Amino acid sequence: MVVICEECGKKYKIDPAKIKGKQARFKCKACGMAIIVQKPVPPPVGQDLAATSPSTASSAVIAPLAEPRGERETEAPAAGKKSSGKKKKKAPKHKALKRFRFGLTPKVVVMMLVISLVPLGVFWGITFKETSDRIRQDTEKLMAQISSGLTSHVDEWIDKNMRVLKALAQMPDVVSMNKARQEPLLKAVQQAYPWMYLVFTVGTDGMNVARNDGKPLKDYSDRQYYKDAMSGKDPAWQTLIGKTAKKPALVMAVPIRRGNRIVGVMANAMKIDDISKRIATWRRGRTGFAFLVDEKAKVVAHQKKAYVQQQKKLPQHPLVAAHKKGKSGTVYFQNGTGERCVGYVKGTKYGWALALQQSENEAFQILKEAKAFALILLGATLVMVFFIAWFSGRTIVRPIRQLTEAADRISVGELDVEIKVKSQDEIGALSQAIIRMQESIRLSIERLRRRR
Repeated sequence: MVVICEECGKKYKIDPAKIKGKQARFKCKACGMAIIVQKPVPPPVGQDLAATSPSTASSAVIAPLAEPRGERETEAPAAGKKSSGKKKKKAPKHKALKRFRFGLTPKVVVMMLVISLVPLGVFWGITFKETSDRIRQDTEKLMAQISSGLTSHVDEWIDKNMRVLKALAQMPDVVSMNKARQEPLLKAVQQAYPWMYLVFTVGTDGMNVARNDGKPLKDYSDRQYYKDAMSGKDPAWQTLIGKTAKKPALVMAVPIRRGNRIVGVMANAMKIDDISKRIATWRRGRTGFAFLVDEKAKVVAHQKKAYVQQQKKLPQHPLVAAHKKGKSGTVYFQNGTGERCVGYVKGTKYGWALALQQSENEAFQILKEAKAFALILLGATLVMVFFIAWFSGRTIVRPIRQLTEAADRISVGELDVEIKVKSQDEIGALSQAIIRMQESIRLSIERLRRRR
């Protein structure tokens, strides 16, 4: 065990086995003060060591303590024996402070990360959602504007030709159903509107009455547009591939009335290159395109020419299916390859459907870039806050560790410890308090020495 002189603080290492009797007495070699050591009484079997009598614990220091720097342990002589005076080995230096697994530095780091990043994360989430919604709304609004423009173009084009056809059907020479009187008018109309490659009339029996191209008259009784016009539908139309041009064509027909009686049908066949070209050539990025289908879901204009030439029907296309159900506006769907797409469908005045579609990745590229930028910014902020918190924590913890080590060394008698913490904050005040405590202990020991 280790015994400390109360006068000068010198330490002696004593072997309890060498103490004869209940106590031993010897003089301190440094100051001459008499030291009495009580032999520790072992606790009864089964009793906790903590139950040892207080007198024994107060008379001898049982716990091993570190020696002051520069001093050597001196073994006190047993009762009735002189000290051999031999020097012992140097006492081990003061052990380094224990490092905590979750000390103050990581606590400061976590606290600063939580305080700074939680509000930032909430703000980022709200801002990103608002930005995302705004970009989606802007994209949908743009598609709606483009769709409205193209639909208006189709409606205006059809209306213009329909007005010409209706005006022609009301002229007396046409109402007369006389070939000689009708042909000059039909030729004049074709010259004024060159996209009308065929202007003709059909009688109630389905036979051609007159035509602008001078070709032999034909029987049109099996044509659907003729049947619709004769039944009173105004206007009637049919999309088909022209036999001559091998291009998409639109045949429009209106009844020729004499009073309240239908006496024939006024019809024209028109190239729809203008409509088809404007719609089929519309592009937005790499994946955005437009297409037009008639009331039977038959392709009128499409970027794929084969679809037009074959008059492919697209009733299962999500945009066309939505139009058939009476819906219009934005539709999100997957295309045939499983790619997510955004589309917009709008019906025309005559029941056709104009559709726009584009892949979501490209349509919302700006949103993707904004998200990437926001994540980079958030990551950079996280790294910056981490380093600031780490260095701040180290700045706070370093002087605390220094003061703790100094106080620990003072507690075992090293009164010459130099305290170098000079900050002007609360830690500086703590360091000054420890320095004053150190000086007070030194003065107290000096007074005890003089008193003895």
